Amino acid sequence: MRRIREMSKQTPKQEAKEETADAASFRPVGLSISSFFYALSGIYYFAFPIVAQDTGAWHLYVIGAASLLGSFGVFRMARWGLWLGLLLFPLQIVAPASTLLTVVSYPGLWQQPIAIAFVASLFVLMFFASLTFLLVLDKRRTFNYVICSLPTVRLGERILSHSPLSC
Repeated sequence: MRRIREMSKQTPKQEAKEETADAASFRPVGLSISSFFYALSGIYYFAFPIVAQDTGAWHLYVIGAASLLGSFGVFRMARWGLWLGLLLFPLQIVAPASTLLTVVSYPGLWQQPIAIAFVASLFVLMFFASLTFLLVLDKRRTFNYVICSLPTVRLGERILSHSPLSC
């Protein structure tokens, strides 16, 4: 009878360990969506100055590079990806909002289909930046605390291990 009680006590612990292992290897759908948006917005911020032939908009290149890097970090679920993703939110709201405020004041804007599409793309950028910020913020506990991990090597009596900062 005692063995049955012990076995019943061990079963939930073993199931919890298996669930934890599965949860550690699982990427939430929200983070996949966020990673996709960061990559898409990075491409947008790189392409816009080229299409508009405005090479003086270097700040858009910076936001584009940071967005692509943030996409990679969020996809890998690295802790630096979390911080970069959260720090990108103000940039990805302010840049389209300031452009929107400038463009809306142009007379005859709403009669040009290309201008309407551009204004719509700015609204889409701001909407997805807000959505991504909320998704990343919601899943912040699933990000890894270690940037990278190297295997521990046993040599005789000594154990050699690399710290995460030496990666």
